[in-house]
Amino acid sequence: MTSYNVALNFEDGVTRVIQCDDDEKVTDAAFRQKINLPMDCRDGVCGTCKCFAEKGTYEIEFYMDESMSDEEAEAGYVLTCQMIPESDCVLRVPTSSAACKTAPEAVEGEVLAVETLSETSFMTCPPRDPSL
Repeated sequence: MTSYNVALNFEDGVTRVIQCDDDEKVTDAAFRQKINLPMDCRDGVCGTCKCFAEKGTYEIEFYMDESMSDEEAEAGYVLTCQMIPESDCVLRVPTSSAACKTAPEAVEGEVLAVETLSETSFMTCPPRDPSL
């Protein structure tokens, strides 16, 4: 099985490289590697996932004119929900890396109790906020 490296250059200067399998769309590969690229439709209709391909060759399966014009496609813009790399690629992602959750996030808190709801479900009970 062939796979390609796809470098995601975010607007805040962070770069993450993902592996995209043969015939795998970039958004699917990113999600599999815990990077949530912006997207709404997954069908090439909305344009939310539009990025700029700085390097590489790829196939775009489908897109509607409302999501990306032919001029944008010719200039190098891609819809990552429809982009299938055919070589290693470099993409400019027009959002911050934090918005795409590219790093583990730590959350601190206090749990007073854990209630069993079923064999597979639990409910945690945080302390009450006196200001509420």
